[in-house]
Amino acid sequence: MDPTHMPPLSKVASGFKNPHRETVLIPMLLLVAFGLALFAQMRWLNLRTFDGWALAAALLSVPMLMLALKGVSREMLLRPAPIETQPSVPAVTLIGERWRIGLLMAAVVATLILLAGLALPTPASGYNWYALVWIVAIGCSLAAFAPTPGTWPRLRLPTRAEIRPWLPLVGLTLVALVLRVWQLDAMPATLGGDEGSQGLEAMKVLRGEINNPFSTGWLGVPTMSFYFNAPTIALFGHTFVGLRLPWALIGTLTIPVTYLLVARLTSPGLAMGTAILLTGFHYHLHFSRLGSNQIADGLFVALMLLLLYRGYDRRDPLAWGLSGMVIGLAHYFYAGARLTVVLAIAVLLLLLIRDGKRLWREQQSGIVALFSVGLVTAAPMIQYAFRFPDDFNARVNAVGVFQSGWLDREQVILGQSALEIMTTQFWKAVLLYNAVSDPTFWYGTPDPLFGLVEGAFFILGLGYAILHLGNRRLFPLVAWWGGAVVIGGVLTENPPSLQRLITTAQPAVFFVILGLALFLRGVWAAMAVPVGRSFWLIIGTIALVLSLLSARYYVVDYTPRRIYGHTNSLVATSMADYVLERVDPETLVVFLGPPRMYYGFGTILYLTGESRGLDVTEPLTAPIGGELGNLGEPLVFILLPERRDELAFITPRFPDGTLEVVPSPLDGQPLFFVYRPDY
Repeated sequence: MDPTHMPPLSKVASGFKNPHRETVLIPMLLLVAFGLALFAQMRWLNLRTFDGWALAAALLSVPMLMLALKGVSREMLLRPAPIETQPSVPAVTLIGERWRIGLLMAAVVATLILLAGLALPTPASGYNWYALVWIVAIGCSLAAFAPTPGTWPRLRLPTRAEIRPWLPLVGLTLVALVLRVWQLDAMPATLGGDEGSQGLEAMKVLRGEINNPFSTGWLGVPTMSFYFNAPTIALFGHTFVGLRLPWALIGTLTIPVTYLLVARLTSPGLAMGTAILLTGFHYHLHFSRLGSNQIADGLFVALMLLLLYRGYDRRDPLAWGLSGMVIGLAHYFYAGARLTVVLAIAVLLLLLIRDGKRLWREQQSGIVALFSVGLVTAAPMIQYAFRFPDDFNARVNAVGVFQSGWLDREQVILGQSALEIMTTQFWKAVLLYNAVSDPTFWYGTPDPLFGLVEGAFFILGLGYAILHLGNRRLFPLVAWWGGAVVIGGVLTENPPSLQRLITTAQPAVFFVILGLALFLRGVWAAMAVPVGRSFWLIIGTIALVLSLLSARYYVVDYTPRRIYGHTNSLVATSMADYVLERVDPETLVVFLGPPRMYYGFGTILYLTGESRGLDVTEPLTAPIGGELGNLGEPLVFILLPERRDELAFITPRFPDGTLEVVPSPLDGQPLFFVYRPDY
């Protein structure tokens, strides 16, 4: 797709029977629509909760916008792309081409060998080598749907004219990369406990303690996620950068993939605006800079939809197959990426409703490729899910409102019906961008994700898209946002927990740009001027300003407050720094931290390389003695503030020593105390 393609200029006056409407009615309706959206967003920002007046204003703003745009061409925004006008690849038919059948059979045989091997007792060498069989199976299944060799395009270097249109996207991607890797060890400066725990799992991969990439580990997270993280830890050590760099790269890659998806679905102008705003969007920026795998959710969904629609538009079975491969790969990372399956089914159902029998007649090879490659790719995890359902569904069972028993408990605690509780859940999740802040410490910002302007345009864009749900180019973005909000928000405890909803960032940003573009389209119609490059330049400029303001919020307002990770992660990060800088590797750290936290906190063990520590779980009520008092090795005692008084029971056994206070970088209050006996 040529990113510089611009829609033909259209006469905005066409379709109007009364010229007076252009000069009076359109501006008035536009102002009413935008004013209602602003009013709704302003109330939500002030109240930070569901509000009936705000909802009514939001619901009314969209029809006002539609009335303002009645008779106004929107072709340049949502360019129709019927499959008949798309360049198609040479047809692929399985029947009559034995080599394709042979490749599919080879994929089946390799998959059966893989599954049989994984069902056997763990060999001494582990299951790592089975990954080669898995790759061969995926490769054979994809090759079965590749174009016939004689029809492949000849490889050649692109010309300058072909490269030039892509330079803005390349530049934007480089900016996104800088924003996501710059000072990766300082923004955020706290390493979260879950980050550290995932880093410890990656270190187990490097030591060979985890030797099966087709299973689950810490908190039910698939182990392949830790394999993905292991190389950078091997390269940079157990550091912030070693843990966070792979996910920063994933977050960066999401920008161009999102651009390509939106450009294919709608228009290059909307795509560029979306990519610009997403580049600096503080929510996406934050999760791109964490050593945790949730950021991959959005990449998997965007890539799956991009390949699926490419396959549909061009009748390309290989693209369909690659989409299936992405769906399968998503099952090896965070549980939220399983949304790819739901979305793929939803899109296929929409296409079936719209195209009827023609869908199967024209796309049968692609649909077969989607399911067959997807099954081959996901086969090991599907088998694991059947063999160990509790492990596979560990996160869902822990946080699902039904699976965990949360809904039953809440009815007893609150004295409310299930319907009342779920209604509250619904509005908390739906309003995550407009009114409700993150209740967790994964992000923890006290502010909603969108401000006044972004929130108003978001209302207009999302509302317009919902009213055009039958549009096959808008449907996947609405289904993406809505499906994630329901599955990761409404149906889980404590919504909107932003770590489960990061995949919504891309469609949400698109709706902001769509609302902005629709509003400006009405302005252009009211001025009776043709839509040209200046229209898209203004959209890009506004997107850039909003993006810069969002990035500034993250760097200047959010980061210095050290909200992420809460107090325990802050303590753990500071403790790890102290142990690394001030404690000899041979010294045993005696930690008086329980029950608030333990020395096994993921941040401490990851950053210190799993240094030795001993937890004193019970409060000291008498001078220490026995086994603890007779440890024949150098000791250092670290005490949390609430256990500071127990130092009186340490000094009788170790009378000579130095007491240090490690202050909080926020308010100077003690984070912890260190007592270093003299030896």
